[in-house]
Amino acid sequence: MNRGRASFSKLNISSKLFLSYLLVICIPFVLLLFIHLNVTQRENKEQMLYSAHKMLDETKSYLEYKSQSITEVLNFVAFNDLVQSNVTTDAAIYEDVNLWGTDANKLAKVLNQFRNNEDITTLQLYMKQGLGKAADSPDYLNMGKIETTAWFRGFSASYSAFAWLPTSAIDDEGDLQTGGISVLRKIPNSHNIQQFDGIVRAQIDPDAMQSVLNHAVITPNTTAVLFNERMDILGTSDGYAFSKDQLNSMLSEREAGADPENYWNDHLNLRKKRMLFGVQAIPHTDMTVALIVPYDDILASSDKSRNRIVTIFLLVVPITMVLSYFVAASATSRLRKLISHVRKVKKGHFQLAPLPTSEDEIGELARNFNGMVSNISQLMEETYTLGQEVKDKELKALQAQINPHFLYNTLNLINVMAIESGSREISRVVDELAVFYRLSLSNGREKVTLDSELKHIEAYVRIHNMRFNDCVNLELEVSRELLACEVPKIILQPIVENAILHGIMETDSETGTIRISARVESGTLVIEIEDDGVGMTAEKMKSLFVGPVTGKAGGYGLRNIEERIRLSYGAAYGIYFRSEPGAGTVVTLRLPDAREQGAS
Repeated sequence: MNRGRASFSKLNISSKLFLSYLLVICIPFVLLLFIHLNVTQRENKEQMLYSAHKMLDETKSYLEYKSQSITEVLNFVAFNDLVQSNVTTDAAIYEDVNLWGTDANKLAKVLNQFRNNEDITTLQLYMKQGLGKAADSPDYLNMGKIETTAWFRGFSASYSAFAWLPTSAIDDEGDLQTGGISVLRKIPNSHNIQQFDGIVRAQIDPDAMQSVLNHAVITPNTTAVLFNERMDILGTSDGYAFSKDQLNSMLSEREAGADPENYWNDHLNLRKKRMLFGVQAIPHTDMTVALIVPYDDILASSDKSRNRIVTIFLLVVPITMVLSYFVAASATSRLRKLISHVRKVKKGHFQLAPLPTSEDEIGELARNFNGMVSNISQLMEETYTLGQEVKDKELKALQAQINPHFLYNTLNLINVMAIESGSREISRVVDELAVFYRLSLSNGREKVTLDSELKHIEAYVRIHNMRFNDCVNLELEVSRELLACEVPKIILQPIVENAILHGIMETDSETGTIRISARVESGTLVIEIEDDGVGMTAEKMKSLFVGPVTGKAGGYGLRNIEERIRLSYGAAYGIYFRSEPGAGTVVTLRLPDAREQGAS
């Protein structure tokens, strides 16, 4: 197996695709054939068995209907007052030919009322006395002449009022192969119903039963047979080729305990062939119908379907091989172009003509490769530009550190000179400014405590109030335990500066209050800077972070704060504005609750 895998892995992509396509197409056909042999064949067999059961039930029902219609005719005749009177009338009175003819016409009217039953060809009366004994005719027969026959003795000795016999058992000229049937009905004695004075005989059209039996044939070799309790065959379907002895043999092989009038045998072996044999008794008669279905016929439909699938498979495989070859070659040509471009990109050549694309997977791969090469080229350009910007910002940052240090040292010198000259106001301003820049430098640290930031704001506001006659009132509402929280340095001063310059100083009185509060919500430090200045419109608030920077929109300071927070802590944190014209502005900072070690 490992050797086979190694051999397959050495094939080129075209051969692999070709073999894969063949397997993808051939495997379903093989599975379909397997499923057919193991599932469909069983389902076809079950369906055929169900059809056989259904057809035998329908045949039994139809034969029952026909037999009932015939027995109703015979019952009417047997219980007709004129018939019962005539079969016991003394035959001597019919020496008068005219009287015989008169009564014969009366009886003929009774018999002819049911000539419209298409299954009955003739109706005859066997009589002990009456017309039949006086003179034989085709319709009125002397019962005394048949009392010695075997069929009459058997019928007379039975307790049944009816008998279904083959015509050949009564008439010598009867033909068994035509399926001729004679139905006999005893005419009971008017004083003792257990005795009878005559017999009504109906001869049935041979085609009447044969058409029903032919309807039961569900496969080419299926046959049906109708027989009575004496095992006389009354009718068969076309193609029936079993003798009376063979029928007896089939009936004798039923399983023990099976209902003799209604059962199925799925494993009947006859003539070295397996047969399906079903039996149904016809209610209210002594007849039984049997259905014989060869198992070869049951399996023939499955074999036909199997052969059809195999034929389709043999036709599809050659076509599939040709199509698989061309499809694999087409896919490989595009892959080779893609590989060539990948090799060029590997060597650093990014200025390539875009690969042609399509809507399939290879087209999607080519489209993504084109996008990737474009993105890499763009990223390389952006990286180069970003490198230049980083160098410029590093230089500016170095200059920003040098200038505050120089200014801080200069302010100390001015402060000493102001004290020596007795200028206390100058000394105070210089001292506050020195504090402001000392806190701004924070020994080069990027993060300071909230306490340091608040002192930085206090120094800034005091300097501003020295300049503008205490126009700003600063209120701090921060609990002691939050003073140890770490925040990015110089994060509040741009906001306070914006509140003073663009909020308070633009009011009519040019005075106002700035309130700074802090709290913790679910692990987040929330700092609010609220002023009672002129406020801002929604468009102006939007312009703080979108569009070109203007001096009246807060400058670079607010955007710098937003970028520093999101770069340091993620998109969940940042700066938020809430303001209305004439109602002041509330700036909210959301930062992680980070405190210095040892702080309460």
